[in-house]
Amino acid sequence: MANVDAFFLLPFKTHRKRFVPAQRVLAKPKYHALQDGERLARTAEGVAVVHVVADDETGEVASIDVLARHGKIPEEFEEQIRAA
Repeated sequence: MANVDAFFLLPFKTHRKRFVPAQRVLAKPKYHALQDGERLARTAEGVAVVHVVADDETGEVASIDVLARHGKIPEEFEEQIRAA
């Protein structure tokens, strides 16, 4: 059982007066994820850089961590992704 690291950026925006996540953006290494998060934060209202460790064969998620937060992020965001 090999674990696979995945990094993605989750931008947030206001849509119809509600603060919602936009389409996530995948990033390969941690360095690029953090760098792209800073760059995306210039245009998005908020950005979360998320690191997911999952089993390669079953797809079962071992851990989820928020590496960086830029701008406005919902307060309950981290609890929601850990509960899912």
